[in-house]
Amino acid sequence: MHILPSLRRRARRNAVGLLLTTCAVALPTLVMAADNMAADIVTRQIVGAAFDDVALAVVDSISAEGITPPSVSHFGDMLRRTAPDLGHPPALFTDARIYTFCSAAAAARLSIESAHQIALCPLSIAVYQLAPEPSVIHLGYRRSAASAGGAEVDALLERIVERAARDLQ
Repeated sequence: MHILPSLRRRARRNAVGLLLTTCAVALPTLVMAADNMAADIVTRQIVGAAFDDVALAVVDSISAEGITPPSVSHFGDMLRRTAPDLGHPPALFTDARIYTFCSAAAAARLSIESAHQIALCPLSIAVYQLAPEPSVIHLGYRRSAASAGGAEVDALLERIVERAARDLQ
């Protein structure tokens, strides 16, 4: 009768040991994955411009590529609105918007290379202003696939960001 509690304790210790070992192995992988994600984000800073001017320059630059005007996600507003319920700081951004759009040519090229690359669409450019740096507006986008189509998408996003920055000068 005393054998059963002893087996339970041993099983519990083994389970805890397995969990700790798994965490010790997985945690560095998760940290490395987070670092890799950050490495795949391209950012550009624009100093001294008004947020709305930068946002409009991005929209105009997208249109200059012959692309339908983007959809807008008011990301900063969403974070402020959800802060009381979710417990995150409400003032991470002074303002933050994400502009999503699709280039039919880029989408077709990516899809021809691999139908699974549909997950890379739509394209997006974030325009954001961090609370501690009110004079700096950031533009950011994700790098695309490591392929010829991905290189074309990266070039498109770079052109849009560069044109927006140039138009603000």
